Amino acid sequence: MSSNAVIVRKKVTTQDKIRKYYLKGEDSVTLTEKQDEIRIRVYKSWNLLINYHSKEQAMAVIMNEYGCSRAQSYRYVADAMSIFGNPIVNQKEAEKYIMGEDLIKSQQRSLKNKDEASYLKAAALRIKLGNYDKDTTQTFDPEKLRAQTYILKVHPSVLASIESRTEGGSVDFNNLDAEDVDFQEVKEDDDEEE
Repeated sequence: MSSNAVIVRKKVTTQDKIRKYYLKGEDSVTLTEKQDEIRIRVYKSWNLLINYHSKEQAMAVIMNEYGCSRAQSYRYVADAMSIFGNPIVNQKEAEKYIMGEDLIKSQQRSLKNKDEASYLKAAALRIKLGNYDKDTTQTFDPEKLRAQTYILKVHPSVLASIESRTEGGSVDFNNLDAEDVDFQEVKEDDDEEE
């Protein structure tokens, strides 16, 4: 293979296949017998979570029902939350939304009945529920979260060295025969002047 680029292939995991099974339908992916067994255990974990079991309780049920280790039951529960979402967070957000709507209705009734005290009390509760009374000043630079593209120009000998080490599937960049060199950061403004 004579190329100037290193090709990286992402391994498709069992979790990826299970996610695709639920997102695109069971006809979209073929699960092995073992993967289908894992899918059922992950789905069972999810059912326990949405039926008000804590993570610990769900893990205990999975360990007892399937005779698996604590670590394995933890992975099933974690995979369930990764694939289907965290029901505890979702439930809290839903309850918060419903309470907010109830407070709006309460304010409307208070306004209609000309009950200023009840109106102000409902408004105060909405402020507290929405955390509007908290300081929401941004303490981070959102620009830092923007996707960054870095273009690295690698000497052909270094590229050849990296490609020669990919036989095992990964490259240990800490164990390359290399030397540190000086570099200069090129800003977009500098690049445009040239």
